[in-house]
Amino acid sequence: MLKYWIFWLLSLSSLISPTWAADKTISPCPAAGLKVGYFTIGAAYINGQGYDVDLVKELAKRLGCKITQEAEYPRIRILKMLEYGQLNVGTSTIPTPERLKYSWILPYMYSKNMVLLSRSVHSRSLEELVNDPAVRWGVIHGYRHGSEQDAFIEKLKQRNKVIVANNENELYNMLAQNIITGALAHPYSYERRLNTPGISGQIEILDLFPPSDKITGGFVLAHSDFSEKQAVLWQAEIQRMNKDGGMHRILRRYLSENSTRQMMQPTPTK
Repeated sequence: MLKYWIFWLLSLSSLISPTWAADKTISPCPAAGLKVGYFTIGAAYINGQGYDVDLVKELAKRLGCKITQEAEYPRIRILKMLEYGQLNVGTSTIPTPERLKYSWILPYMYSKNMVLLSRSVHSRSLEELVNDPAVRWGVIHGYRHGSEQDAFIEKLKQRNKVIVANNENELYNMLAQNIITGALAHPYSYERRLNTPGISGQIEILDLFPPSDKITGGFVLAHSDFSEKQAVLWQAEIQRMNKDGGMHRILRRYLSENSTRQMMQPTPTK
């Protein structure tokens, strides 16, 4: 699935040349301004705040773009609105061939799903979890995981062990109430949640998947409003933020130093 995206990203990166980057006749901003859709996901966005909000504002400031619309929507609805031109910017999105048909996806964070397991479950391997009658697995509607993680979830589905949550809040509520006994989540999602009353001390965090199952999340720029040259300018600015410390400063407002470093590391951590 990601081979197609990697090929496109390498092609896009090769276009970040001094000619394009310095060409002041190419505006990075769409004529309609930035129309941004956010969805609740850990420290990235909740109740109008998060590192996704800060990153969009910082990029808009650096690139000289005006934000004309900002709103929260369900995850699946955002993708459809981007596809049909009702929004032109999205955040925290995993690239897939289908999504790349209607948007540019520019990577800015890298993470890996960890296993969140109720302490009432004693299995400690993927094979044991699949066959454990105590396992009730929660997933969020419309979310994509790494290839091996999706294969694991498919095995659970075949055994009728999967319960679908509408959003992140519902997933953690079900985990706290023991409706589900396991789930996958990223550190930026669970880091604060698992320290709240009602769930603190009840969940064990396990790393059961290989480093290669790290995923990439990116900004979405809709083809309806952004050209490839404009996407290149955005990618170049993201790279500048990585080099000048701007990305680290924003992520660090919401995450631990360890999680921040991991999210900025595109290659699997050994």
